[in-house]
Order: sequence, then structure tokens, then C-alpha cells
Amino acid sequence: CPSSGLIIHGDKDAVVPHKDVTTLVDKLKTQKGIVIEQKVVQGANHFFDGKVEPLLTSIGVYLDKRLKNDRKPSAA
Repeated sequence: CPSSGLIIHGDKDAVVPHKDVTTLVDKLKTQKGIVIEQKVVQGANHFFDGKVEPLLTSIGVYLDKRLKNDRKPSAA
């Protein structure tokens, strides 16, 4: 049951290669109504060792944007 969301991965991830993440994102994007944002954290491995701050920043920006959109009044 896919849903819209954010996928963040590191460009140095040896567990899940960039190409595999991109393939998943491309597949998810083909489903009607699904919006996927993909972010790559430069220099980050699978566990974001030493790159937690850029990870948290990306998550915060995404959440701020989503919460802002969810608060817009609906047209009556």
C-alpha cells in the first residue's frame, strides 16, 4: 500500500545502492496520486554516520512543507 513521502539515502550507501533507490522511487512515482521526494545526502553511508545533521535538516524541511500544505483551508 504505497503512499506519498520522502526517501532519503546517502551517496556512499554500500547496503542499498543509489541505483536501487532510484529504481524504487521511479516505480512508486508511476502510481496514481503518489508523490515521492528523493533526497541524497552527500558523503552519507547507510547509517548516516557523521551526517545526521543534514539528514535531520532534510526531514525538517519536508515536514514543514507538508504541514504547511495540510493547514491550507479547503475551498468551500
